[in-house]
Formats: sequence, C-alpha cells, structure tokens
Amino acid sequence: MIVAAADIARITGLTRPSAQVRWLTRHRWQFTVNALGEPVVALAEFNRHMVGGSIARRQEPDFRGINGTAA
Repeated sequence: MIVAAADIARITGLTRPSAQVRWLTRHRWQFTVNALGEPVVALAEFNRHMVGGSIARRQEPDFRGINGTAA
C-alpha cells in the first residue's frame, strides 16, 4: 500500500513534487520517485513517522509471571 499523492501534499504542506522530495529527504522519510518525478511513500513508512512504528510490528507477551517466576 502507498500513501495517496493528496496525502503526501497534506503531510509536507507542499504541492510541487520536487519540493515534496526535498521535504521528505530533509525529514528522513524513505520513499522512491516515480517516472513523473513524484515521491511515492509506503504506508509502513507513514506509520513509522506518524504513529511511532509499523503496525506490522509484533510485541511478544511477557510470560515471566507464569509458574511463580518473579519479574
């Protein structure tokens, strides 16, 4: 999944693709540029910046309290 072009404009506050590329680079976003010179951002990269990580990341349960073992 990729972030829509309108959303990239909203995130960066810029409409020109070249300006969006500069903004994304300056803010350390990972992206690719398509044949039209427009930045293409993966949804996972959006999540990394906007919600603090990838939704796909799993957290393992804490089993230390099972069978009387103390944390």
